[in-house]
Amino acid sequence: MIRISTFRLASSLKGVKKIAPAARCSLCVPADRVATIPTPLQLRALSTTNEDKEKEPVVLYEGPFASLTLRLKRVSLTSAVIGIVGLPALSFFYGAADSVPATGQVAVIATAGLTAVGSTVLLGYCFSPYVHTLERVAADAAQDKNDQLIRMVTRDILARKVETIFDPTKDVAAPSSSNSRPFCNFMVHGLPFYIHPQMVHDDELRVQLVGEEKQNEVDNKNKTKTDDDEFL
Repeated sequence: MIRISTFRLASSLKGVKKIAPAARCSLCVPADRVATIPTPLQLRALSTTNEDKEKEPVVLYEGPFASLTLRLKRVSLTSAVIGIVGLPALSFFYGAADSVPATGQVAVIATAGLTAVGSTVLLGYCFSPYVHTLERVAADAAQDKNDQLIRMVTRDILARKVETIFDPTKDVAAPSSSNSRPFCNFMVHGLPFYIHPQMVHDDELRVQLVGEEKQNEVDNKNKTKTDDDEFL
């Protein structure tokens, strides 16, 4: 009797040992399902990424002829360099000095150089005020968030990028009557600039720059005129 009970007890213990690993395996959770807690470095990286996104400038305007004017300036600069350097080099290396008098060479070189340089200067004078892009600059921590600064990108006579940062509520003025620039519809810090008003989709900014009416005001006026015409 004692042997039979001992045998049953041993069998039950073996069954428990076999069930325990199975239960332990069933309680195991896959590693990909375990919730990971972000470390301080990860939190700092996420906050830095969000701050960088907030500080990215917002493009408000892009000039439709920006690439065209830039290409024209580069072609004009190339022709000016060829006119100033190329003609004297050709006359020197190909022996034009023996067949053409010195005065004739000087006259030809001066005429070609003045033509090339004059066209470059005239092109720069006309298209230097042309605005390529307008961007809203994000306010820094030390800067007043109420200040809405605008970054304006233009190109100088040498096709170099020129950035002008200004406050549209304080630094913008209407062009003077003595201004002779063909492309100029507003002034910033006394310098002429030109934009296409219909390409500025921010009504408030367009009014601040070129002094046009807001689109909703124009629509209301047109609607009022239409109603009056129908009444009459």
